[in-house]
Amino acid sequence: MIDIGLISVVVSAVSLSVAASYYVMNIKNAQKNMRTTLETRQAQLFMQIYSSFHEEEFFEKFTNILSWKWKDYDDFMGKYGYRADPKAWRTFGSVGAFFEGIGVLVHRGLIDVDLVGELLSRHIVFFWDKIKPISLEMRRRLEVPVDVWLEYLYNEVKPVMSKQRLD
Repeated sequence: MIDIGLISVVVSAVSLSVAASYYVMNIKNAQKNMRTTLETRQAQLFMQIYSSFHEEEFFEKFTNILSWKWKDYDDFMGKYGYRADPKAWRTFGSVGAFFEGIGVLVHRGLIDVDLVGELLSRHIVFFWDKIKPISLEMRRRLEVPVDVWLEYLYNEVKPVMSKQRLD
């Protein structure tokens, strides 16, 4: 015959197993929801940044810089530096700061580098390739970390860009 105590133990064990399974299932579901929420927030943040980049005034600054010509750092400062052309200097700073900010966000994991790279890699690469000699010389002369997050961003998105190339 089945003992009441044995039934009680079996029911308790089954109840405990069901509760533990339900708890584990809820934790996995919560983690999935948190991951989805994080990805959605990253996408929203990046799209705000991306739309700022494509505002006419900002995009004009960016394309304007790409058309600038100089021989070396001194020539650059003579044409576009803060004393020679304050508006050009602010343009240079504005675009550089934009990419620096994205670099910090990527570094901190607040925006996925693949998302940035898939939409902005060519712009980041074109910009860094254009201003790299100026930024490196500024670092040397001023002994300050100029455009380090832009360079970091460049190094992070370069592989993403190479994956995008068509055969």
